[in-house]
Amino acid sequence: MSVPAPSALPTAPQGSTRELLRLAGPLMLSNLAYTAVGFTDTLLMGRLGVVEVGAVGFASLCLLTLVLLLRGSLNTAATFVARALGAGDPAGVRRWASVFLSCGLLGVPLALLAPWLLDTLFALLRPDAEIAAVARTYAHIRAWEIPLVMLGSAALSVMVGLGNTRTPMLLAWLVVAVNAALAVLFVFGFGWGVAGAAWAAVLAVGLQNALALVLLRRLHGPAYGPFRLVRPTRDEWRRLGRVSLPAGLTELAEVSAFTVFQGVISRLGPTELAASQIANQLASLGFLPAFALASATGSLLSRAMGAGRPDIATRIGWRGAGVAAALMGVLGALFLLIPGPLIGLFNRSPEVLALGTTVLAIMAAYQVLDGVAIVLGGALGGAGDTRFRLLVTLAGAWLVMVLGAWWLAPRYGVAGAWGSALLFLVFAAGAYGWRFASGRWRRVTL
Repeated sequence: MSVPAPSALPTAPQGSTRELLRLAGPLMLSNLAYTAVGFTDTLLMGRLGVVEVGAVGFASLCLLTLVLLLRGSLNTAATFVARALGAGDPAGVRRWASVFLSCGLLGVPLALLAPWLLDTLFALLRPDAEIAAVARTYAHIRAWEIPLVMLGSAALSVMVGLGNTRTPMLLAWLVVAVNAALAVLFVFGFGWGVAGAAWAAVLAVGLQNALALVLLRRLHGPAYGPFRLVRPTRDEWRRLGRVSLPAGLTELAEVSAFTVFQGVISRLGPTELAASQIANQLASLGFLPAFALASATGSLLSRAMGAGRPDIATRIGWRGAGVAAALMGVLGALFLLIPGPLIGLFNRSPEVLALGTTVLAIMAAYQVLDGVAIVLGGALGGAGDTRFRLLVTLAGAWLVMVLGAWWLAPRYGVAGAWGSALLFLVFAAGAYGWRFASGRWRRVTL
């Protein structure tokens, strides 16, 4: 695999749907690979029991909450690198790639603190005692992967900023194959149960991110390298604080809100949590491709802004939102038409089937809105307008979804909780649509 010289690379994207899909397509396959990993773990845990299904999903959310501030900040490497690429500045590409790789080393102290932080989070959320015991085992093992995940996240984000989404896709599907093989061996062959699934994921994800670092240097080093560990300047720290930190806080706020939301559901019982976890795995078939579209949209938009073409940037944002709405609308229709067979892929308990069908019906109502919110949020992130995204998330995810679930779940059960998620997405889609249409994001500087 070769990379053209910097002078051969176009500075401004065309803004066509084909160009967007060409960049987003491999990222969609990458995110579907992560869905496949979740499907594998959920299917295997379903063979062990309802408690294991809910506990592994809950533990995964807690672990994600722990790493998201740093990982979300590191993912803005694509925005900075794409902006330098659009401006025809290979030295800027090299510098920002080196800055973000250096910041990835913060994953080491985070991993050392992870066991204590996870236990604190479990104590605050107070899930069912049986769920907590299984979730703790899984999460503590998965914490070992954090340092490589942070470095790999920076490397993969730099590749996306450079327009290379094929390599991240191949690495994502490598995780699927390795995780599936090791999980079956560890869970059933060695009889390690939930711990076996955790160790399989650690080894698979660790391999993926180690290879990401190697391939970044090999594929893009000749054109833009060498990439080195550097100390960011004071101005670079300010820019990271202005753009990257709000992006990380946004992801942390959104996922931690969903973690607390799942914690509210977990208090309803293992069956309600299992039904919600299964429904969310199915919903990931839509929102993970939408996140891929958001990444591609943000990267192309940032490159267009670097090239001084805000008109193309605007076109890219609206086209990305339209594609996401169409894709997720199809999934919403499937949730309404065949909910039973979909839930039955994971668990055939009559109680889980009934509750899962209810959750899918609510999810069907917000699929299009979710797609629009995800992609326009990504477009604003690509423009550097990350503080507005943070405000929307704090207001919507916490005040509408979490507080709504806290009040509605005891009164209306799992349907009430997911109804609050629907209200949040109505708010988010409207807010992002208004902001993008206003054009205020064009005046934001990185």
